[in-house]
Amino acid sequence: MLQKTSPLISVCIPVFDTEPFLAQCLRSVIVQDFPSFEVIVVSDASRGHDENGRSAKQIVKLAQKECKKLRKAANLPPVLIRFVENRENRGLIEVRRTLCYEALGFYMTQVDSDDEMECGALTALFNSACFVPSEPKKSFDIVHGTSTAGTFDENGSFIPTKENRYGKIFYGKFEGQQVFRKWLMDGSFTANTWGKLIKRDLWLRAYENIPYTQCNMADDVLLFFFLSQYAKSYIGIEAKVYRYRVNTGMSSQRKIDTLQKWKMVCSTSSVFTIISQWIESHKIEDDEVEKIRAMTRYYLANNLKQMKETVIPELQTEARAMLCEYWGESFVEKAEQKMNFKE
Repeated sequence: MLQKTSPLISVCIPVFDTEPFLAQCLRSVIVQDFPSFEVIVVSDASRGHDENGRSAKQIVKLAQKECKKLRKAANLPPVLIRFVENRENRGLIEVRRTLCYEALGFYMTQVDSDDEMECGALTALFNSACFVPSEPKKSFDIVHGTSTAGTFDENGSFIPTKENRYGKIFYGKFEGQQVFRKWLMDGSFTANTWGKLIKRDLWLRAYENIPYTQCNMADDVLLFFFLSQYAKSYIGIEAKVYRYRVNTGMSSQRKIDTLQKWKMVCSTSSVFTIISQWIESHKIEDDEVEKIRAMTRYYLANNLKQMKETVIPELQTEARAMLCEYWGESFVEKAEQKMNFKE
């Protein structure tokens, strides 16, 4: 039950090796003009540092001091910033689980540490969420804001790309099972958890169906499969709320020179293992099952493509063996045959 002293929104920031951008990310959050939110940062045993040699913990500590000054100067109420650090790497799914359990807000929104929030984002999202502003329970389960993809120049100015394939959005409302089908079957909007305001109770229910898994790729697909399965309402709004930094992170890896890096890619298979196991004991439509199967084949093909293009030659044999271990040898062989891969 929501406590009177609880913030309305928890802004959740997972950190891996993107400390060079973490300070910018935090600054974009703490200047939000919304009166009732908290910030939670979870570092997944990251050893990264920013250009000044500061760790994630040090960056957050400085942000806590800066937050007090900036919000006081803007006549805004104080914001609590909390920092949690994993002793060992657990992967994206488990970091987001920790964020979910640590959060106190009625709503949660995720902000990747190499991205930024637009000014006024929290206000725009929350105002669109609530049917009755004074009663947050009378509100949409998922509010999806507009995002802009791009890069930052040397002066820190944001340069948008010509198109944003990372944040497809539907401007309008869906209710009930439509939320799940419009995402899965029609691709009306993307599965990314960033740029969305989602009720924390929905996150908790989703995680009840997700066992512990060290997954670093396609995590949004797994999470949103369950979030949309249980969501009763969705609304997409035109207000710009998020700046997505392109060409960073694991998905943009140019070269994979260790098996540990490759293991992160192979972990994609766990997403579809969990979904498939859930489908065995829950009823969904036949065309929805086939769509999941098609997605599974697509992600395996993508893993194979990454292996051929990004894994260094010295690791190709071991990388393929690991891929077979994760996906199953016969499944990999069928995919290779379809893609006309030659060993």
